[in-house]
Amino acid sequence: MEQTTPVTQLSVASTATPPPRFADTFAALWSSTRFSAPELADYATGHIERATRQGVSLLALAALLFLVQTAAFASWFDLGPGYSYTYILLAALALHVFWSARQVRDVQALNLLAMLLLIVCASALVLLARRSGTLHVVVMLSVAILLMLIPLMPWGLREASLTCAAIYLMFTSLTFFTRLEFGDVELWTLQLAMLTSTLLSLVLVGRALRVRKNDLALRFRLERTGAAMATLAERDHLTGAWNRRFLEREFARVVGLHARLGAPACFGLLDIDQFKPLNDTYGHRQGDSVLQAVAAAFEERLDGELECLVRLGGDEFAFILAGGGEPRARLAATLAAAAGLATHSGEREIPAPSFSAGLVALDLACTLDAAYAQADALLYQAKRAGGAAIRCGSMAQGATP
Repeated sequence: MEQTTPVTQLSVASTATPPPRFADTFAALWSSTRFSAPELADYATGHIERATRQGVSLLALAALLFLVQTAAFASWFDLGPGYSYTYILLAALALHVFWSARQVRDVQALNLLAMLLLIVCASALVLLARRSGTLHVVVMLSVAILLMLIPLMPWGLREASLTCAAIYLMFTSLTFFTRLEFGDVELWTLQLAMLTSTLLSLVLVGRALRVRKNDLALRFRLERTGAAMATLAERDHLTGAWNRRFLEREFARVVGLHARLGAPACFGLLDIDQFKPLNDTYGHRQGDSVLQAVAAAFEERLDGELECLVRLGGDEFAFILAGGGEPRARLAATLAAAAGLATHSGEREIPAPSFSAGLVALDLACTLDAAYAQADALLYQAKRAGGAAIRCGSMAQGATP
């Protein structure tokens, strides 16, 4: 576990945040996966995947309901078998996309599924209009509905614009660049429906994306602040070492991590010999500096998440060390470094303090209470023998000098 310096002051910027530039705002709305900070983008990845999958499912379900109703409408008013068959086949495609979205995990693949559904539906309506030779009001309504379904997807303006452009170009090429003759009213009604639906869809897409990104940024900041506050709650404010709450919560997990990695673990207790006379002679500020020197010496030598230092209170510390190699020699070297740092750590130079410690080798079945009791007994033996000593043992045997 890495040690961190305690937080002593929080500064607040006195200058107001400048308003975002239009180019930055447009760039943020253009892509649904672009964020201002890499860590925010990493945080948003999982949320974007879930939102995209839900969007595809909702889009397919909405399209399915509309297509089924339109197929029934075409059959009821006898618009011809072409209308009924086309809408039934498109409804089957929407159902297939709905079920496929539940299996796909890649965001780009999900986006392609949604674009495929909308563009294939538009293509089928183009072919239906060409085959019937008329722009029926049902076809024009269907085009407008397809465009209005686009905001159901958590897209940026890029994906939404591409889909709208594909649908618009297909129908415009059908009506203006074909040998089929359509009435002016139908032509311009279709244009009006497409342009209005496209504009509304893009506005809704941009607004929804802005709200979604602001929400993700806020949640990211709240979670990061909550994690930082939780960490601070488990830190000793003076030394930056972990506190007893952390030890009680994390002891079993750390020991289990050692076991999974095949690395033995050791638990120990230490305190500073003659710490009260040191405080009485040199003052409590000097004593605080000695405690900070102990934490600093351990911080330089601890190994990632396998090891940690915990201040229990006063001058008493607990620690977990990797048991491979020579843990006793490592501990002795760390305490020697702490003594050297403590000599010059305060306002004036003091004699190097000495330390007593009890070190016990752990097994996977041991509890914190059992390890603490064994290490405490070893520490007591070291103190009774005159201090400046490390007594070692294991959960299955007593102390060794």
